[in-house]
Amino acid sequence: MLREKPISRYLQNVLDALPSAFAQLVFLSSLRDPYTGRYLHEGWASVSTPEEVNMALRETHCSVFEAVVNLSLMDLSRELRKHFSSLGQVEVRVANLWLETEPYYEMIPEGCSLLARKFFISQFRSALEVLIQAPGWTYLEEPASSPLPQPDPGSRPRWLN
Repeated sequence: MLREKPISRYLQNVLDALPSAFAQLVFLSSLRDPYTGRYLHEGWASVSTPEEVNMALRETHCSVFEAVVNLSLMDLSRELRKHFSSLGQVEVRVANLWLETEPYYEMIPEGCSLLARKFFISQFRSALEVLIQAPGWTYLEEPASSPLPQPDPGSRPRWLN
């Protein structure tokens, strides 16, 4: 039986603790050196080789990126809203800053397709514009679960009187 690598366990524990795929993408992006493209995590260097850490983080970054690319525009806007709120900053100010400085480019993993890259950038810009232009839009509110519909009284089973 093959044993799971320690880095996989550590990585899975961290990802499980994060609230969403977007939060995971932010985390993984922060571990990549923008000059070399290598992923670094000092704590995990003690349980795996730097190559194993780099490879595990690179693969995970690609798969999490795919999950975020598949978010709807509204879901991405909600995720950005939560992220900006967690930073303790004014949403409109941060959204304008992100449109100007484009830090979301750093979230794109190396080697992803040009189409996925362009779509991500387009969706991200659109989500930022939604937060700037329509911050009170009702579709940005977290969807609340609705009660189950009541059964039709005419469809009761025959054995009930």
